[in-house]
Amino acid sequence: MIKLHYSCLIFIFILSGFKAISQEEPVKDPYIQLSKKFIGAVKRNEYHKNYVYFDSSFYGKAISAQTQKAVDEFNNEYGPIVAIEKTVADTQGCKMATATSIKTGKGKFLWYHYYDQGQRIQRFSIDTFSQQWFYKPEPLINANFTRKEILITPNSFIKLPGSLYTPTNAKKSPLVILVHGSGPQDRNVSVGKNKVFLDMALALVQKGISVLIYDKRTYVYQYRDPFPMDSMDYYSETIDDAVEAFKLAKTFKEIDTSKIYMAGHSQGAMCGPVIAKRCKAVKGLILLAAPGRSLLEIIPEQISYVNSLLDEKDKAKADEMATAINWQIKNAMKPDLTLKSKVSLPFGAKAKYWLMDRNYKVLEEAKTLTMPVYLLQGGRDYNVTKKDYDLWLEAMKGKSNFKSYWFENLDHMFFEGIGKAKPEDVMKPNHVSKSLTDKLAEIVTKN
Repeated sequence: MIKLHYSCLIFIFILSGFKAISQEEPVKDPYIQLSKKFIGAVKRNEYHKNYVYFDSSFYGKAISAQTQKAVDEFNNEYGPIVAIEKTVADTQGCKMATATSIKTGKGKFLWYHYYDQGQRIQRFSIDTFSQQWFYKPEPLINANFTRKEILITPNSFIKLPGSLYTPTNAKKSPLVILVHGSGPQDRNVSVGKNKVFLDMALALVQKGISVLIYDKRTYVYQYRDPFPMDSMDYYSETIDDAVEAFKLAKTFKEIDTSKIYMAGHSQGAMCGPVIAKRCKAVKGLILLAAPGRSLLEIIPEQISYVNSLLDEKDKAKADEMATAINWQIKNAMKPDLTLKSKVSLPFGAKAKYWLMDRNYKVLEEAKTLTMPVYLLQGGRDYNVTKKDYDLWLEAMKGKSNFKSYWFENLDHMFFEGIGKAKPEDVMKPNHVSKSLTDKLAEIVTKN
């Protein structure tokens, strides 16, 4: 959605030139050293020394308090740390994360630290000991590609780092630009131990297709806003940056600029028609799990489904939270809502955001497109369901530039499974299905 300090929408659950995704600890890695110092202070019962690792802003203080609470609860339940073992670092776009194995009298555990660009802790979590600590890419079949770091600059205040994956051959290659869904996301769409966009990029580049991915604006500037908060809407959150990525891609000498595809996922797909219109020379629009309705219509369904999975112990609290969110949604849907309205709205977003969401008619926008449009949807997806898929089919009926593909066994992140997906599924180590990436490659190379 907008920023992490607003909380993310449930919607997101909701080689040659290729650097390793995660790394064994080099002695001088600053993030590994920071994590070891943090845990060392806890081990010595000197937690007060860890306050320097948090930003001094309001949000930094809140994260510091949450982290201390988590550490205290851990110590009370599992006892003091008796050993600090291996630490591994993981690149997450322009930011970093570490995982450290620790031991107490009750077993082994993983402590995760997530750092911003200034080496301040932005998130802390604890997990049971696992053999896979971070993302592991699938084995490469064709390593003849390179990765080049790029920078997208929509204006003088915004700088978004990204990566361009390009096959190493003499020919200019087609390009796919991947556009994020809701919430602050890095270029790889790192979720748990998975990297959704990186999976897609690696699969496509091995098939001779270049891929451009970039850190989302609300990820790079999670706690430091170089733009007015009240002006946030789909344009400043997603559309403007995707258009700028397209303009940059047109300058790449290794790209066949007549074959650039925009591929939006989830909310990025919802914004797809507007992005495509502003990128007039785009070859085609690929919609991955595209909503056919506003988020204000979809969110209550998501909440209802997630709450139906809970046991009685957790359900009461979840229902209370759902009641509060649904009340905020009703506020956002009121006919008299204006930019100056002082009412509580979903996830802390401002009125401008929700006014655009409820007034934006994605299907009407899509109908006006003349370029090829491809819709890909998973049958296990509870974030964007068959209801939305059917709305797309009805709206685009009879349009020769529209094709749709249904993948019965795939979820919102296009992971394979059986039955309706659950929120915890996305946190389990997995990879984007080959059936999805094969279809993407077919669309790009045969059209």
